Amino acid sequence: MERVALSHGQSCSYRIQTSARSRKIRLRITAAEGLIVILPENAVLSREELEKLIRAKSRWITRHLQRFDQLRRTACEAETTTLPRSITLPSINEHWVIHYATPYPTTQHAKCSAPRVTIMGQGQLQVTGQIDHPVDATLALRAWIRSKANTVLPDWLGTLARELHLPFSRVTIRDQHTRWGSCTGNGRISLNCKLLLLPRVWVHYVLLHELCHTRIMNHGPHFWNLLSRYEPQARQISTEMRTAWQKLPDWLRTRRKSME
Repeated sequence: MERVALSHGQSCSYRIQTSARSRKIRLRITAAEGLIVILPENAVLSREELEKLIRAKSRWITRHLQRFDQLRRTACEAETTTLPRSITLPSINEHWVIHYATPYPTTQHAKCSAPRVTIMGQGQLQVTGQIDHPVDATLALRAWIRSKANTVLPDWLGTLARELHLPFSRVTIRDQHTRWGSCTGNGRISLNCKLLLLPRVWVHYVLLHELCHTRIMNHGPHFWNLLSRYEPQARQISTEMRTAWQKLPDWLRTRRKSME
C-alpha cells in the first residue's frame, strides 16, 4: 500500500492494480478495500504523475471516505446500542416502562414491520415490529419522545409568552443534536424534544431564554438583564446546564450543547 497527500492537508492509502481489459487509468474506492488505482497493463506512469492524478480527484475521494467512516460508526453503534427498559421525563414528572414484542411470528418469507411505539396504559409503552435491530427501535422511541414533546412544550411556551408579554411567531419541536433551543430574528422558536428528560427548572429556563431572544438576539448584558428579570437564577442555571447532555441516557446522548 502507498500513501498520497490529498488537498486540504488530508491523505489516504492506495494500491495499484493492473487490468488487461482496462484501456485507461481508473480509480475505484470501496469501504472494504479503500482506494484502488486501476492501470492498463501497458501503462507507463511515474509515481509523481500517478499521485497528481489522484490529487485531482481529492474531493471525490474524501467524500467517499467520509461516507464509509459514517457507515462504520453507524454499524458500531448498532452493535453497542442497548434497548432501554424505561423512560423517565422529569420535566413533566412521568415515568414509562417499555415492553418489547413482535406483532406476529416472522418467517423466512414474511418481513416484520418497522418498530413503532404505542401506549398500553398508564406509564406503559409497547414497542412492536422489528426489534432485533436496536438502532431502529431506539429511533422509534425518539420519535415517540418528539411526539410527546409536541403535546407539552408548545403549550408551556405559549403560557409563558402570554404571562410575560413576550410573543413569538411560531414554535417547532425537533430532535436536535447540539442545541436545546434557538430563536430566529422573526420570532420563530425551535425546541429540542429531549428537554423532557431534563429537570423542570432547566426546561423553564430554556423556554425563558428563547422568549427573551424575541426581544434581544445577542447574549450581551441587556439580554442577561432581561432574562434575570424573569429568572433570577439564570446565570447559575446556565452554568449547571453545561452538564445537561450527560443526564441523557446513552441511547439518546449526542454531542455537547450549544445554546443560541
